[in-house]
Amino acid sequence: MALPEPIQRAKRQVGEDLRADPYLVYILLAALLLSSFWIWHRLPNFATRDERWRVVDPVEVLATSLDDPRVGSISEGVAYWRAYGAAMHLAAVALVPVFVIVLATDSLPAFADVGRHIGVGFWPHWLRTPAWIWTYSVLPVRLANVAMAVGSVYVTYRIGTTMRDRPTGRLAAALLTLTWGFLILAHEGGEDVPSLFFFLLALYLALRYVESGVERVFYWGCLFGGTSIAFKLSGGVSAILLGVAHLQRARRTDVASQTALVRPKFLATGVLIGLCTIAVGFPSILLGAPAEFGGRIARAVSAKSDPHGWLVRPSWWWILRGYLHGAGLPLFVAFLGGVVAALPRLRDRSLTADGLRLALLGVGVFLLVFSSWQYVRTHHLLPTFALLGLVLAVALVRLRESRPRLGRALVAVLLVTSAVYAGAGTLAYASQPRDRAVDYLSNHGSADDAIETYTLDPQDAAVPHTERVDQRPGFDVDSFADRCPAYVVLNYHRSLQYLAPADWSKRADVLSGSERAAHVEALLAEDTYPYEIAGAYGREPRFLRSEERRPTWQRLLRVGTRPRTIQYGDPQNMGVDQYTVVLRRTGECSDGTLERVTASDSGAGPNDRR
Repeated sequence: MALPEPIQRAKRQVGEDLRADPYLVYILLAALLLSSFWIWHRLPNFATRDERWRVVDPVEVLATSLDDPRVGSISEGVAYWRAYGAAMHLAAVALVPVFVIVLATDSLPAFADVGRHIGVGFWPHWLRTPAWIWTYSVLPVRLANVAMAVGSVYVTYRIGTTMRDRPTGRLAAALLTLTWGFLILAHEGGEDVPSLFFFLLALYLALRYVESGVERVFYWGCLFGGTSIAFKLSGGVSAILLGVAHLQRARRTDVASQTALVRPKFLATGVLIGLCTIAVGFPSILLGAPAEFGGRIARAVSAKSDPHGWLVRPSWWWILRGYLHGAGLPLFVAFLGGVVAALPRLRDRSLTADGLRLALLGVGVFLLVFSSWQYVRTHHLLPTFALLGLVLAVALVRLRESRPRLGRALVAVLLVTSAVYAGAGTLAYASQPRDRAVDYLSNHGSADDAIETYTLDPQDAAVPHTERVDQRPGFDVDSFADRCPAYVVLNYHRSLQYLAPADWSKRADVLSGSERAAHVEALLAEDTYPYEIAGAYGREPRFLRSEERRPTWQRLLRVGTRPRTIQYGDPQNMGVDQYTVVLRRTGECSDGTLERVTASDSGAGPNDRR
């Protein structure tokens, strides 16, 4: 059966590019390797809280339909929790192979329970589901993100090539491949990378429309722009870029300007295509749960006015930190230089200038929106990394043509420093502190040796998926001697921050001065309870060494030179946020007391402080 004509054209274009540019295949392979390296990290746990819900969303519809097999159950399943736009469609497709395995192994009840979580609690929901179901459900969703990431690199190549030439496209694609913030998001299941992919497609087709004036190209841009919005509302910037592309095309045409501008039928068709795509992309609209769509919009607006992560800073600080973390210091400085170099070119009447105007307008609109938020993180800035990379690529290729030695040297330095920064961050997925703590606990202790932890959510915890886990979000300090667990796991966010000075952060101020702080301090002291530190994994917080916070400028500089620094809110946990201390019991419990014995008496081995 023949492929549809649009797919055939896309296939021919890819083949032509691979034949014409021998470097392109290596860039795409590098993107694939970096995006998929250690893609199974944290499994059967989750990279982020959002990743869990993206996987769970389609299973909620399945569970509701199984509980009450009727047509109306589908919309009830969509409204069960918080279906997150087109990410639910993508996850549903990715889960099809898992569903086949589930049916073949008679595991449908356990799989359906994934979608029944309201009133269950985070821990029971995670532990009652077999680990293999979590692993084989999350992994294909991540792999779908990897495919979208590689696709984004290729579309960036196409945009740069259309703007100017193949060297520009090649450099822009390489810069995106080596952008750490881009690689982070490729390592989790979510909506950011798919939204970026379709946003870049919309931009590419907008530029193609400016060049050719073919209406069909503009309509395809509206379709992909609507898809980007369906994944993530910030994709709405694509609508602005398509509108500006219409103005730029009118400027280039030989037709009278008013006639070229005022095309109500043409513009209305594009808007209608975009709106229909959004409606199909949001399950809440498509499957009859419009109230949930309204709730999604309300949450998106209200959440950005709340400073998540227990660290209050102005929006400019978060934006600057996000760029330094996501790009690294050398690439961030180069981005600024690329913008400065592009400004004099904006008056030119060329396709390159048209592309620069679209890219810089996109960056400007994103930053204008973000400037009103209290909650801005690296993942919000993702589309601007690609746009700034295009602007920078144009500037560097121009420089390389006018001053070859200087241009080649700058490109080499930028690619090498970006590769080192992004490569170091990516390689660290293979030895994350929480994963190392999980490996230790999985390989030590018997089936009856309880592992006590104090996190509210297993996503924050460094514990294996086992019934040995005894989660105590309330700590229950008074009954600790009665429980006498074999192992205690302390994490940074939920346990160790009790020991931070009150002025360390907003969260430290809330936690300071409680009996929980005394409990954590006693455990770490190794002289009150019969416990010793079996392993300390990750970067130790400065407050545990009685050191003060670094000055703001030092912290920002550190963010731009060390890829794995603490993140706040809902991104992946990195840096000190992954710091984990595992304590091993060295004594015996009797009648509710803890009796201290030596390590040799208990058969304990040497401490593992890594």
